[in-house]
Formats: sequence, C-alpha cells, structure tokens
Amino acid sequence: MSQHGHLFAYLTQAKEGQRLERTTNSLEGGVNSQIKKLMHAHRGLRDEQQRIACDWWLYLHTQLPDDPVEIARQQNWGQDALAKAQTLADQETQATSGHEDGRPATYDSAIDTAYNHSMGIRKGHIR
Repeated sequence: MSQHGHLFAYLTQAKEGQRLERTTNSLEGGVNSQIKKLMHAHRGLRDEQQRIACDWWLYLHTQLPDDPVEIARQQNWGQDALAKAQTLADQETQATSGHEDGRPATYDSAIDTAYNHSMGIRKGHIR
C-alpha cells in the first residue's frame, strides 16, 4: 500500500494548487461547529425556533438548494413534523402522569424522580 501512495497522507509532496487536509476528520471545524456557533448566538430561541434556524442554515449552505416552496410542499408545510412532535409529547406526558390530559395522579407516594421535559433551563422570553 505504501508503494502506491495509499498508506499515509503526508508521505508525498502536495502537487501545485493541491490543498492537503490537516486532519482526517471532515466534521472537525466543519458543518457541526458552524451550527453550534449559530445555536450559541441564538440560545434564547425555543426548541422549534432552533430547529427552523438550523434548517435554514443548512438550506442556505447547500450547493444546489431546491425551491423553498417545493421543499415545504413536500413536507406538508411542516404539519407532519408538528403532528409527530405533538404525538410524542402527548405520549410522554401520559407515560409520566398516567392520565391522557396530563393531570397528576390523585394519590401519590412520593415526588416523581423521572425526567420531565418541562423542568430545567427555560428558553425564550420572560412573560
């Protein structure tokens, strides 16, 4: 393999105009870091707004982006994803409380120590 130049990246000199990568990890300093930087700059957004911001960043940095209206039409104008997210949230609420409407159990023996997505760091504006 070394005779064919396939073993290591830096055993041969770079040809004129060729750029040799410093690392083999293509994600390092790539797409993920830019999205993280965007989310850090806009950390007050709610979850859905963060998802939309990421979608737009990816769309704007695509080589040959499709028409936004066509993409939205294919995604049923976001209603499919919204319905799926609502269904998952409802299932989680029912699983943690035991009731479809999310009300607490009539008699409990202790404070629930299970994860609850409504507790923790709050995002968005204070009302």
